[in-house]
Amino acid sequence: MSKLSDIDLSSIKLHGTEDQSLAQSKLFLHTFNSISECISITDMNDIIIYVNKSFALTYGYDVNELIGKHVSILRSGKNDLEVLKEILPKTIQEGWRGRIWNKRKTGEEFFIELYTTIVRDEKEKPLALVGVARDLTKQLEAEERLAEAQNKYKDLFHQIKAAIYETTPDGKLIDLNPAGMELLGIGSRDQFAKIDIARDFYINIEDRATIHKEVEKNGYVKDYELNLKTLNDEIITVRETSTAIKDKSGKIIAYRGILRDITETKRNEDKLKQLVERLEYVNNQLHQSEEELKSTNATKDKFFSIIAHDLRSPFSSLLSFSEFLVEDIETLEKAETKLFAEKIHEAAQNVFALLENLLQWSRIQSGKIPYNPASFNMTFKINQVIKLLSNNAENKKIKILNECLNDAVVFADEDMLSSVIQNLLSNAIKFTNGGGVIVFRSNVLKDEIKISITDNGVGMKEEDIKKLFRLDTHLTTYGTNDEKGSGLGLLLCQEMIERNRGKISVVSKLGEGTTFTFTLPKS
Repeated sequence: MSKLSDIDLSSIKLHGTEDQSLAQSKLFLHTFNSISECISITDMNDIIIYVNKSFALTYGYDVNELIGKHVSILRSGKNDLEVLKEILPKTIQEGWRGRIWNKRKTGEEFFIELYTTIVRDEKEKPLALVGVARDLTKQLEAEERLAEAQNKYKDLFHQIKAAIYETTPDGKLIDLNPAGMELLGIGSRDQFAKIDIARDFYINIEDRATIHKEVEKNGYVKDYELNLKTLNDEIITVRETSTAIKDKSGKIIAYRGILRDITETKRNEDKLKQLVERLEYVNNQLHQSEEELKSTNATKDKFFSIIAHDLRSPFSSLLSFSEFLVEDIETLEKAETKLFAEKIHEAAQNVFALLENLLQWSRIQSGKIPYNPASFNMTFKINQVIKLLSNNAENKKIKILNECLNDAVVFADEDMLSSVIQNLLSNAIKFTNGGGVIVFRSNVLKDEIKISITDNGVGMKEEDIKKLFRLDTHLTTYGTNDEKGSGLGLLLCQEMIERNRGKISVVSKLGEGTTFTFTLPKS
């Protein structure tokens, strides 16, 4: 296609017939009027001799209003005069291209891009000046919006506190905002070329592979939490959101993303976690203290109950029988005096036994009883206790059998176990009818020795069994000869067995008898 500067206007009349020349002229006019750019032709004195339709519409004039007018009617006062002066000389030489201000018929000023050239005849004589202009109003608006968007992005890129990055697929930095440079300890952009992202920042290289795999699969990854190291050798925790940039063929050419520093948040979370754990610990301690306080209160109530009920009865007997002796000693027969003396002695023994249990109980609760475990034979120890209580058994014609094996050797505190056996045997004698039988048995297991004492006495009800070994219940029972028990002896047995890393249990049936069983570690 020929340039407008190459067109010889006189050729319109020279080729073919007059009709053909007229047709050609119309073709040129239609062509000019179809072009969206503003086309004008002026003589060498800048008088307008032709404008196309786009020119007239753009400037708001009728074509006839422009023909014969000087181009100065279209010029704006905003233009630099030096620029205007150079248009004509340069147009004559090689053409001029640039941007200047023009104004419409309404006086509205607008910016145009103008290209001018000269038309010459066959003898190179200048005939006219041709201008091709384009209204830049919409383009400038678009450029302004683009610039505004770019400025916003630039401001966001530089001012946002999160790290914004762009990297190559092989781990080189393309771009990084100031917040990112500060976060990663990068002093200047000159360091970008020397940095290998995988080597210099990732603690676990698998994190980077996982992120890229997710991005390749889904196109992005959001809030992936990982630990990084900085160039300052600090460990930071971040959440990374990343996306892949692809070319037209779908090949990944870059990664872009954001790193949000959550190091302080994680530290606060850890502190909060530690605080919660500490509060849970304190709460457990408080709960434990509450349980201990309840236990202490139960112990206190038990002591009060024993003092109120169990000490009162024997002291009542002591006072009653001693009063009889004081007041009627002169009139009592010898047999009656002996009976009263025996009753006083029995009451005194009961009081003494109870006081001993109370003393031992208080010493256990205060931790004043020493724990000295050693190896000893339970069979021999049981024989010693049987001899100690043989008189009590003989008085009720009760037979005591020790069927424990000779290899029943335990590792425990011998004094405590002596008290346990004595308490259990004393109870068995108390609750066994005359002529009854009490049997000790042993069972050697893998890691422990099991000892049982079985009587064929009165037994217990199921509801009474549940009250044993408890501080919060009071169970006063009477033996076959009306011997009174407080239940404190069994609590002592439980404390001592558990102190020696064992357990105690009971099985009983009313009217058939009772079996107490306890375990102790093997020697």
